Amino acid sequence: MSMRVENRVQEMGKNSQSVREKLIDRTPKSSEMALRGHPSLAMEVVQTVDMPHQLYIDKAEGPYLTDLDGNQYIDLTCGFGPNVVGNRFEPVEKALAAQIKKGWHYGIPGAEQAHLAELIKGSSPAVDEVMFCNSGSEATMFAFRAARAVSGKRVVALFDGSYHGIHDYALVKADHRSERSDPTGVTLGAGIPEEISQNLVTMLPNRDSNAFDIIRKYKDELALVVIEPVQSSNPRLDNKEFLQGLRDVCTECDVLLMFDEVITGFRIEYGGCQQYYGINPDIITYGKAVGGGMPIGVVAGPRKVMNAFSGTDDTPAIFAGGTFNGHPLTMVAGITILEYLKENQDEIYPYLHEQGNRIGTEINDFCSSNNIAAQMMNAGSMMHLIFSGDHIESARDIGRSKVEKEFYLHLLGHNVIVPGIHLAFISFAHKPEIVDQVIEAFKQSFIDMREDGLL
Repeated sequence: MSMRVENRVQEMGKNSQSVREKLIDRTPKSSEMALRGHPSLAMEVVQTVDMPHQLYIDKAEGPYLTDLDGNQYIDLTCGFGPNVVGNRFEPVEKALAAQIKKGWHYGIPGAEQAHLAELIKGSSPAVDEVMFCNSGSEATMFAFRAARAVSGKRVVALFDGSYHGIHDYALVKADHRSERSDPTGVTLGAGIPEEISQNLVTMLPNRDSNAFDIIRKYKDELALVVIEPVQSSNPRLDNKEFLQGLRDVCTECDVLLMFDEVITGFRIEYGGCQQYYGINPDIITYGKAVGGGMPIGVVAGPRKVMNAFSGTDDTPAIFAGGTFNGHPLTMVAGITILEYLKENQDEIYPYLHEQGNRIGTEINDFCSSNNIAAQMMNAGSMMHLIFSGDHIESARDIGRSKVEKEFYLHLLGHNVIVPGIHLAFISFAHKPEIVDQVIEAFKQSFIDMREDGLL
């Protein structure tokens, strides 16, 4: 245990003021803003944003966020993933400023769409063409629709523990009462017709070969099998054998395979999980990192699928549109960041894997040596701290508890922000000394929790 951690143990109990009270004392402007929003906002935050103590951010720079009261935090949100090289990346800022001088919304396309499309196409041998929209949710919605049109079949298969956006066909989850190897689906939240989970979406067990048998059984109904090649709820990189088996069975059964790389695209590697695993899907969706911090969604794939957007070669054409698709600000931000990532990929991605693995190893060693039932799972720079000492194979093994929320309250007290969904990221701006501080803050938060009797 480091000297700083030992000193922290000795200081325990000297200050009777709780962590929450300290945070309230130092964030009065955030407290005022929270009260201001209550009378007029039906929903201010969703679960992914909900923090153990509500903060409002005033500015961002590199690996840091600063709140309305001027408190600085190490940012493990990274914009929920897109800020691969850090917050407010200067080349993107300059590109946006230059575009604003020319105008920021035309309705009519600009020249930048073709440039960004070429960069995305060049990142993956599976991509012939791309279609731009405004979010990951829109991208998966359009991709599902295109798959149904091309295949002539209706059913889409999703995996237990996956997340594919906020439209009706994505908001189906495995019923926790069903068999792990043969899950049944239930809708997530009100307002979604039950017919979707009963007739149009089927569930598959993640990292379980029984999924292959289910695909074979329903191959005549399945238009598309959709997977996060690295699940955001269960980030790990030991997925190649399962993904290759999935690719093989989908080819065998003439079922389209989609990689949802909204989070992993241009973050796991420049070519995403397709590059990392060496597997080509039939449809890919992107978001997050492609826009350099601006809103974007992308559907990409071979022409046989992408023809659904144009009706080329007598392919049944789908309706796809959006006023802000290919928005000029998003396009110039995307071009700038992808060109930078492409040029520097041999430096950026090994560093992100190295530092993500270092965080995982050091925290797991600390938990093991101190008999703490928690483990840091990571897929390179994507991380999720799981409050369980058991082996994790599926998202069903991951629970939520009061202890988990209290931990993140303590972590915030040590000036490290992790978003409410508890999926954390580091960026290229998180240099080794910043990573040292992150590791120390996690260790000290565990010690705080034990001192408080919560562990």
